[in-house]
Amino acid sequence: MSVVQKKSGKLTKRTRKASTAVVFNDADVRESILHDAKIVGIPNGAAETIANKITEKVHAWVTARPAITNDDLNRRIAIEAKRYSADLSYVYQNRGKII
Repeated sequence: MSVVQKKSGKLTKRTRKASTAVVFNDADVRESILHDAKIVGIPNGAAETIANKITEKVHAWVTARPAITNDDLNRRIAIEAKRYSADLSYVYQNRGKII
């Protein structure tokens, strides 16, 4: 889709980028959770367990929906992470924001 704008007396053509769909990947989500859990100070063994449990719950949630956004995914991870670590949940609630 193109949009024509008038800029300083000239007509310029601006094109919009089409959004690209990304397929949900359990391994990527698990690695992200594991990485962030270690950053907030959760020990390795506990981080592995938490990452596995959260990934399992999020996978079940995702499969029930035809499409989700990245923000939806981060919100859901934050909800599940709140059961295990308030700090980890905070990281996902504020993902993409300046903290």
